Amino acid sequence: MTSETTPSEAIPAGAPEFWPEALEVVRNAPIALLATVEGRQPHVRPVVPAYVDMVAYVLTSSGSPKTEQIQANALVELLHWTSDFRHLNLAGTAAVVDDAEEIAEVAPHFPYTVDDFFGPDLRAPAMLRVRLERVSITTFNDIIANKRPRIWRASG
Repeated sequence: MTSETTPSEAIPAGAPEFWPEALEVVRNAPIALLATVEGRQPHVRPVVPAYVDMVAYVLTSSGSPKTEQIQANALVELLHWTSDFRHLNLAGTAAVVDDAEEIAEVAPHFPYTVDDFFGPDLRAPAMLRVRLERVSITTFNDIIANKRPRIWRASG
């Protein structure tokens, strides 16, 4: 990630006290696994989200299976896992955004160029906006030591 796309170290209002550590996990493991559901069948795929305050954004194409699944069931989860076995789970409610202005506003936060992502051959751009409602972080050593993950839940 360039300094332009590095997540801010400032802790957003209402965020967990471990948010700077969570962003460190994201920097060290920018590819996350996104879980959605179609009917009773879960689907997991790699994505590279951008985080702005307590919202995760994922670029996609309109009409992709992700957008159809989220329109049917907005509950999603993201997982970042580092090579030193720290893992960050981020669960929330997703919405499909196809507003070009909102996509352009979030674009500088992605670790790649949005225009390169979409290119001329992909369907219309869309973005998933995931309002984070639960964040947990743990390490392999914590699991072995029977320590519980640190968990944050959105208030309200």
